[in-house]
Amino acid sequence: MASLYDAVRAGERLATRLESEPGSPVCLTVVDDSGSLVYLYRMAGAPPRLVAIATAKAYTAVRMGQPTRAFRERLEQEKLTLADFQDAGLTSLPGGWPLQRAGNLLAGLGISGRTLDEDEQLCRRWLDGLNMDLQGSGVAS
Repeated sequence: MASLYDAVRAGERLATRLESEPGSPVCLTVVDDSGSLVYLYRMAGAPPRLVAIATAKAYTAVRMGQPTRAFRERLEQEKLTLADFQDAGLTSLPGGWPLQRAGNLLAGLGISGRTLDEDEQLCRRWLDGLNMDLQGSGVAS
């Protein structure tokens, strides 16, 4: 089973790879199941505002139990606003993804710094890397 720290290690590896790839600098965050920040990586040159944005994406993913893009679509379909949830930490920006194992929410992952679609793709890449790590170690995901 994946742990919170497996997610952090996979995030560190992704951050290292992103440093050598073209593209705008990003910020990566992990929050635990309560929404508390446990990991933050801000690439050189990434604007400081990305810390709060990436953290809000991770927080929203774990608090709502769904990717932030799905949450955004729910808001649009049900004609809701973020204010309806009475939680100032929520965002509707894509780029946040929950980490679930065996039906339990373990963490929220958040990335900010590129386009919303790219942020979301990087989150998927992060999860794919985590799953590959677990499969390589013989741990079922």
